[in-house]
Amino acid sequence: MSKTAIIPLADGFEEIEATTIIDVLRRAGASLTVAGVGSETITGAHGLKVIADVRVEDCTTTAYDLVVLPGGMPGAANLANSAPVIELLESQREAHGLIGAICAAPAVVLGDKGILGSEKVTAYPAFRAQLPADNLAEGRVVVDNRIVTGSGPGSAMEFALELVRQLLGKQKADELAEAMLVV
Repeated sequence: MSKTAIIPLADGFEEIEATTIIDVLRRAGASLTVAGVGSETITGAHGLKVIADVRVEDCTTTAYDLVVLPGGMPGAANLANSAPVIELLESQREAHGLIGAICAAPAVVLGDKGILGSEKVTAYPAFRAQLPADNLAEGRVVVDNRIVTGSGPGSAMEFALELVRQLLGKQKADELAEAMLVV
């Protein structure tokens, strides 16, 4: 059975992060749903338009193996202000499911909305001060418990491959990295 994942996208998302995550998870064979916040047509921080598979409002009763949030501003703030996105995250946390967040999203969504417990996370440097000192970790990609975080656009490929590793196993992540000439 295929592992399921959802990536909510809100206007102002970081294009490199979102498209890398989408591409890598789909190449790995995950059943990935791209869910638009408020609309099926979402515009990134730098003008890239993406047509989502569904609206996130239609996904809150579905269980996923992974919920992953791209960063970007005001995309991360728009995710944080979406009740359906927060509902997905709270359900995922309660079910001990895998959560991923990169760039601004660890601070603006996970931290500010109380999704974090004691997990160590990283974030884009400008947003690290918003995280409680006890949660802050240095690194491009940080894994703690069932939360995977990335520091920003430059770490998007490492972050996406770590999501594959956590979701589908080390062998699948290594095969994919080799095929994509990451290693």
